[in-house]
Amino acid sequence: MKIQIKHRLSALLIAFSSGALVSLLITLVLTEQPRETPNTAKPTFGLDDKDILLYLEAITQIKQKASSLSPDVTRAQIVEQTLRAYLAQKDPCCDYLTREEYRRFKESLDESYVGIGMEIRQDRDGRIICLPQPESPAARAGITAGDQLKKIDGVPIDGKSLFAVAAMARGKPGSEVKFIIATKSGTEKPVRVTRSNVTLQSVSKSSVGGRPIIGVSHFTRDTSGKMRQALKSWQRDIPIIIDLRGNGGGDLHAAIDSAMLFLKEGKKIVSVETRNGTMDYESKAAAVNLTTPVYLWQDEGTASAAEVFIAALTDNDRAVSIGKWTAGKGTKEEIIELSDGSALILATGVLQTPRGSRYQGRGLKPTYELKDDPVDTMHYLIKVGELTGAKRTGYAPRENLLFAAS
Repeated sequence: MKIQIKHRLSALLIAFSSGALVSLLITLVLTEQPRETPNTAKPTFGLDDKDILLYLEAITQIKQKASSLSPDVTRAQIVEQTLRAYLAQKDPCCDYLTREEYRRFKESLDESYVGIGMEIRQDRDGRIICLPQPESPAARAGITAGDQLKKIDGVPIDGKSLFAVAAMARGKPGSEVKFIIATKSGTEKPVRVTRSNVTLQSVSKSSVGGRPIIGVSHFTRDTSGKMRQALKSWQRDIPIIIDLRGNGGGDLHAAIDSAMLFLKEGKKIVSVETRNGTMDYESKAAAVNLTTPVYLWQDEGTASAAEVFIAALTDNDRAVSIGKWTAGKGTKEEIIELSDGSALILATGVLQTPRGSRYQGRGLKPTYELKDDPVDTMHYLIKVGELTGAKRTGYAPRENLLFAAS
């Protein structure tokens, strides 16, 4: 009997929060290998090839004779480490999960498990960075955005994937988890956080400096619907500001649906290039607002599905972006379960903007870059004020001519 599980984790958005885990991925496909039956020969996967035999021979010699290894190191551990090293060299988003790590990851998806209301992301140096949600258990315990996560319950997280780290932090409601974090100044400190149910809204509406702002913290299945409701009551003469700072991404299709709210039918939103070809996603007749100027706020924490949303609007001349270069998470990953219960995380597709640009590892340059450091909300508001003032006087910068003509 063949068993194949393909199961979209469309809400892998808020690491350590209730109902979701990791903001890194756009779309995941969970695949279990076919199980052997009496009438089905077990596939060899090339195990009779000379190169595989050479690999096994090399591992055996390393285990038996390498002076740098302790006698208790197993051949399985060497295989695990070589797989991790190879995948990390090719793509920092790829990884290998041991059977225990993958078991904990799947277990953590259980609805009875909760987190601490904190996203995590991996920076270009491989460090795990904390992004706690406002008023969350993590924030109340003293974790701040930009802190580096070092240990969970005494276990160092260096070399572990985001999936493994997220699974370690989730648990039963009311249970305690202990972190060691490093602040931006480099000081390490212990933090104890009690796990609890956390409900995070993907879309919020606020007013800053008298200007209404739509905040999108992550993309979920209900994001486009909530954004549609916010836009329906929007006054047409007031610019639309969408704050995507710190948005680690989420559901690719939610970002596509959200972009459709601003684009004419037939406009390209994103292309996914795989070894089997390229798939283009285009807007359908779902637009809510095609004329009001749109300003997108971005920073180094803007990644994944949020980058898809930004590129869709800016490449189609429907919006301009303000802020810093984005994180540069432009791949699609799959989780592939192996025969022994372990799993591979492989990048199986590369994302392209509507104009055909790849941004994996580079990020998206904002239309208007804010070079001050640090940059706060007032810097963004000032730039919006400059641009809207230019539109009113008719002296719009070249990059903003689309608004002058709207």
